[in-house]
This record gives sequence, structure tokens and C-alpha cells, in this order.
Amino acid sequence: AELGNLSKLEKLWLSGNKLTGAIPAELGNLSNLRELWLSDNQLTGCIPAGLSDVENNDLDDLGLSYCD
Repeated sequence: AELGNLSKLEKLWLSGNKLTGAIPAELGNLSNLRELWLSDNQLTGCIPAGLSDVENNDLDDLGLSYCD
């Protein structure tokens, strides 16, 4: 969740890190985020709606739906 405080963050590459649990909703607040790679983890839940604007991502590969 602390990553959501990095307001200038543009790229976040966390693929293949054996992460588990839900994607923190706070990541949806990263308005400068342009790249997000989360595949090859064991994430659950839904994808925060704010991440739908990230230009380059692998969110479709996660098999998760977007949160309402």
C-alpha cells in the first residue's frame, strides 16, 4: 500500500516475484504511472479501477477483473 504514496512513480515492474494477495487499491492513485507489470505472481481479488489508464501493462494476463 505504501507504493501508492509515490506520486511521481512512472514505471513499476514486479513480475515474477511470487507476490500473493490483492493488488493494493492505493496503486490506482498513481496518476503518473505509465508502465505496470505484475504477471507471474499469485495475485487475487480485483484490479483497482484507477489502473485501467496505465498505458503499458500486463493486467489482462492476471485473469482478474477490475474492481467496481
